[in-house]
Amino acid sequence: MRFLCSSTLLFLSLLSASSYALDKPKDRVILTISGAISTTNVGQEAQFDLEMLQALPQHTITTHNPWTEGEHTYQGFSLKDLLDSLGNQGTLLQISALNQYMTEAPLKDYTVEGAILATHQDGKPMSVRKLGPIMVIYPFDTNNDLKTEVYYGRSVWQVSQINTLIITE
Repeated sequence: MRFLCSSTLLFLSLLSASSYALDKPKDRVILTISGAISTTNVGQEAQFDLEMLQALPQHTITTHNPWTEGEHTYQGFSLKDLLDSLGNQGTLLQISALNQYMTEAPLKDYTVEGAILATHQDGKPMSVRKLGPIMVIYPFDTNNDLKTEVYYGRSVWQVSQINTLIITE
């Protein structure tokens, strides 16, 4: 119960970021967000440990994907929820992995297409060896339009950094 209360308080402080400063991570940083955000906790960046990310509302996707055998249930957070709490103005995301792989994805992948940033697979935290600690996952089984090289290329595993960019058309 204590974890639930502290997680709820942390999430509420994230959502009302304009009123409160973003706490600094207490454990190992696993995600850094920079770019077109107004709320930061280390210089011009927002850094997060696993506990901070788990305090966000959690979502699940059960799906197959090209990188693992069989169907799996992924649990994680909506990047839109997190970016909203940071005062994001960006519409294009540069997502980087621990191995330096980088791709770009529009924010609509997280608002319209339903992608999440998963931290758990089948109820267990995702280790670096098992494509974690964070993996972009799309609901491939419920939307066949996502089963393309474009979305497979945006399904970054071992996510470590996200840079938000403002793109005008």
